[in-house]
Amino acid sequence: MPTHFPSSPFHFFSIVLVSTLYLLFFLPSSGSTRVVFRSAEKKKNAAPLFVFGDSMVDNGNNVFLPNPEAKFDFLPYGVDFAEGPTGRLTNGMNPADVMAQLLNLPAFLPAAKDPLSKGERILNGLNYASGGSGILDSVADI
Repeated sequence: MPTHFPSSPFHFFSIVLVSTLYLLFFLPSSGSTRVVFRSAEKKKNAAPLFVFGDSMVDNGNNVFLPNPEAKFDFLPYGVDFAEGPTGRLTNGMNPADVMAQLLNLPAFLPAAKDPLSKGERILNGLNYASGGSGILDSVADI
C-alpha cells in the first residue's frame, strides 16, 4: 500500500502546525496542561528530555560527525544567536529548546555526539537530532 505524503513543504508545515496547536489548546480540556506546566516550574528535578529528529530540532550533532555532508557551524547560520554559529539549522531557539524551557530544563540540551556530553552535563537530557536524517530509505537518495 503506497504512502502519500503532503505535496509541498508548506502543506507539510501547515499540517504540523495545526496538529500542534490542536494538541496544545483543544485536547487538554480538563486543564491538566496548566497543572503540568505549573508543577514543572516549581519542580527542580524534572525528568530528562531526549530529542530525536531532523533539522527542525538539530542543535549541532552534525558538527561532530566524521565526514558530515551537511554542516552548519559557519555564518550565516547563527548570525543573530548569542553564541554565534553552533551547528544549528536555526538562527536561535528551536522547538526542542522551547519545550525544555517549558519543562524548566536548560534551554540548550547538549548534542549527543559532542565529546563533552557526559557525566552531569547529560542529567537533563540529550539531543540526538541530526539535520538531513530521515526514517525512510529514500532519504539517502536525495
